[in-house]
This record gives sequence, C-alpha cells and structure tokens, in this order.
Amino acid sequence: MRAILAAVVMLKALITGDCLLCEQCFALHNYSCSGIITQCPPDVTHCVAGLENSTLGSDIILTAFKDCLDPSQKAACGREFSIKTSVASVWTSRTCCNSDFCNSGDVQVPPSDNIPNGYICEDCFSDQSADPCTATGVVRCTGKQNACGTFSGTASRPGEAGRSHSVKGCTTQDFCKLGIFNLAGSQVYDYGLKCDPALKA
Repeated sequence: MRAILAAVVMLKALITGDCLLCEQCFALHNYSCSGIITQCPPDVTHCVAGLENSTLGSDIILTAFKDCLDPSQKAACGREFSIKTSVASVWTSRTCCNSDFCNSGDVQVPPSDNIPNGYICEDCFSDQSADPCTATGVVRCTGKQNACGTFSGTASRPGEAGRSHSVKGCTTQDFCKLGIFNLAGSQVYDYGLKCDPALKA
C-alpha cells in the first residue's frame, strides 16, 4: 500500500513540477512516527525529522515529528536545543536531508548528552506565575549547556493548555539564539528569555 501511495505522489510530482517529497507526521508519546508523503512547496529544499522531550517531574512527553522543512528553520538543522532546571526540562534535536523520502523510517537524531560538564546555573521553576522566580539553589549543566537561561512568560507542553511560567536553569547557546522558535511540540507566547554565560562549578 505504501509503495502504491509513493508511486501516486511521484506521478503527481512529475505532472506538477520538481518539488521535494517528504514524509509528514506528528505523534505524542512516541520515539518515531509515520504518516503521509507530501509534496513540499517550491521553496522547500529539505525534509526534517526530529524528537522533543518535555519533562516535568516524572511526567515525560515525547514528541516525534517529520515534515517539509520551513526554510526559516534551516539554521536549526543538526543542532540540539535544551533548557533544564532540577524539576523540568525541554530537549529537542532534528536532522535535515535534501532528497525525496529521505526523512522516512525511524527518526534518527543524536541522543541527549546528560553528562555533567562542570557548569552550574541558578535553579528555579514555577508554572503558577510569570513573575520572576527566586533561585532555590543551583542546577548542574550537562552536555552542550554552557549558558544560564531566565524565562518568564506563557508556555504549553505538547497537548496541554498554556500556563504562566518562570524558569531559571541551564541551557544551550543555540536554544538562546534559535531554539525557542524551533520547538515542535511545546509552545511559548508573550515571553522574555535572557541568557548569560554559565558559571564554573
């Protein structure tokens, strides 16, 4: 059935023009997803596949996604974005490719690096208010997290309604520059994000 669908889409592409063909899907609580093969708009040059992990306490929401890559998000290809406190974290990673059907199959992204890297940041988390929270200690940074992030605003976890948040914790430089605009499952609105160099432990 999948081969027939692919053949139909390829025939359509031949008729309508030379546009990239990518798999498109979005799934919560999964490491991967499968969906339809879609013809991308003419300005799209890459397909994307990725994972997002949103953790709050012991509640983990995994999001798998595949799509035509929005050209404005090309800078996010191959990068890992993460921000974490002692009670909550968001991590996402994606890979991009530039040939038909190249994002089909299992989502293949580098795993998150949870090894402490010698940096620390002030630590606090509130999902009750966007007023700046008060640091209650420090959190140890891991992997590529070499910045301290301070976030205040409205945010929603995948599949959940938006709530006011205030957060201080470790983050990656890429998250500060690009990541908050490139989340697939989590969403942020009316927010402020400030990043400073992390402190040596």
